[in-house]
Amino acid sequence: MKLNDRQLDSFLKSPDPAIKAVLLFGPDTGKVKDFAERLGRTVLPDLSDPFRLADLTGAQLRDDGALLSDEAAALSMTGGRRLIRVRDAGDGNTEAFSGLLTDSKGDSLVVAEAGNLPAGSKLRKLFEAAKNAAIVACYADDERDLKNFIRQTFQQANIRCAEEALNFLAEHLGADRMLTRMELEKLVLYAGPVGALGLEDVRAAIGDSAALRLDDIVFAMAEGDPEGLDGALARARAEGMNFQPLLRAAQQHLRVLQVAAELVATGQSLDAAFKAAGFRGLLWKVSERLSRQLRNWPAKRLAEAMDRLMDAEMLCKTSGMPADVIAGQAIMGLAISARARTRQSPSVYG
Repeated sequence: MKLNDRQLDSFLKSPDPAIKAVLLFGPDTGKVKDFAERLGRTVLPDLSDPFRLADLTGAQLRDDGALLSDEAAALSMTGGRRLIRVRDAGDGNTEAFSGLLTDSKGDSLVVAEAGNLPAGSKLRKLFEAAKNAAIVACYADDERDLKNFIRQTFQQANIRCAEEALNFLAEHLGADRMLTRMELEKLVLYAGPVGALGLEDVRAAIGDSAALRLDDIVFAMAEGDPEGLDGALARARAEGMNFQPLLRAAQQHLRVLQVAAELVATGQSLDAAFKAAGFRGLLWKVSERLSRQLRNWPAKRLAEAMDRLMDAEMLCKTSGMPADVIAGQAIMGLAISARARTRQSPSVYG
């Protein structure tokens, strides 16, 4: 059974007792985890309780076909309903879940967490068709949903949030629901009971988060913005950022550009191409910037840039030189090259 947006909120607060298992899947892994924990707490307030929790993986279910049904049928030694969590579920677990849903014993709730399963996934089809199962797709929030989530979080804490502060949060959060919730919880503590938040409050609290600094650096590199990159790198150094993960993030971003460019060339829209390429941010915020980046990076230059970043990462591990110096030089060099290639003529990516 598929759950739509109208059904989801009430279901997360109080799941239908007839539902034996829930499958959460999608590219927003933070939202998958967030929903799994919310569902779990409806059965088990203490998610670390060893007597009422079975924490399994998809790999374990593949190795032992009877494990899932056995755990779901087991009784708690201390009484109360049990929670069965299955992480990293996939199509290889379809048979185990089919057995559970066909011959379900006990009153345990099974919550399965999966990645971005395709439409033809056997596991998806099983949960969609079963009357005693539910399936929830977890995609990145769009602008409306993100603002609603922020408003609801503050309203529940009796905190007033100025409109300009809300707009700032919507611009800087949202790619991962779990990270968004964590940042909002920090703001709730910052504001205090029946508090209020203005623009300067939220800017001070989340404006310099590590994820935002990383995005600033990678986007400045890809857009050919040496001046912006220089400032972002200086802030990262001052705050003690680890520069090896930065090199990997830059490589991943260029891989996404490479795949997206190939898909756009086959006729796909820009948004569809970046979704298929695995871009994990919020496209509605950065689609124009990504379009400019595609203009700056022909296929040959993308391949050369990724090789250069891999070489820099190896140097960080073997040369003994400071990682921030190696990474900074490599990324700045790519930004300068991208600026030199900036095209003035209209592009198919616009």
